[in-house]
Amino acid sequence: MAIPGGAPSRYDKKGPAMNTGVRTESGLMDEFIREFVGVVPADLLASINAAIEAARHEWQPPDGRRASAAARQFADAMRLHDAFSAMEAQVCAAARQWIGQTMAREPNDAPIHVLRCVGPRMSAQSYLRHFDSHVLTVLIPLQRAPDGDQNGDLIVHVRRNQPLAPLMHLFTKAWLFFEHGLPFALRRAIVNSGFSMRHCRRIRCEPGNAYVFNGLVTLHHNLHVADGERRSLIIHHYDAGLEARLRTMLRVVRQVRDRLAGYS
Repeated sequence: MAIPGGAPSRYDKKGPAMNTGVRTESGLMDEFIREFVGVVPADLLASINAAIEAARHEWQPPDGRRASAAARQFADAMRLHDAFSAMEAQVCAAARQWIGQTMAREPNDAPIHVLRCVGPRMSAQSYLRHFDSHVLTVLIPLQRAPDGDQNGDLIVHVRRNQPLAPLMHLFTKAWLFFEHGLPFALRRAIVNSGFSMRHCRRIRCEPGNAYVFNGLVTLHHNLHVADGERRSLIIHHYDAGLEARLRTMLRVVRQVRDRLAGYS
């Protein structure tokens, strides 16, 4: 079934390709990444970016990664448009079916909305390889940084076919969190190593489109932003429930880091 008001995807698990929208409910969550073109109107993007400009100086921490109230408002505005709401309903149905088949449970938790605005002074927010805690990740670019080798583009690594066992999942998340604390140059060197980047794909994310993938099984990160500012709205659906205690500990560590940086 095609998505109303949107164009086909250009990415799947076999690499760049053309298809005709969501083929089956179960197939979507097995793809590498799915792009839905033109699901956010240009005038809405302009108004969102204007609102960000007006409030940007108040954000703490400055990248706004936990500005969930504003992020939710922006997402709700997008949901008023048929193309976006149809896309979200379709991918959520696919995610619920995948969870039922893979994890044998019925998800019912509310989505989390995150707003991220990253510029040249925020190297701590780049080259952070990670798996999401939620199954469904919907990335909506709001503003691109100028083109170049370091413009904050999304890098998607080879995805796993199935989630790791809970203990291995926690170990992997803990290791990646340790990696996040390394100096920028070392972190970038590790991520850019031949082994790490062998099967990666760089995704050029265009404002107005939505990029959907299974964040629980897909390792991904963003490049550094050398110039300008990259803005993104991320919607996470359906917590996998594998790491509640670890996530609490990581949240405490982030809060301590923010205090040390003078953000609270």
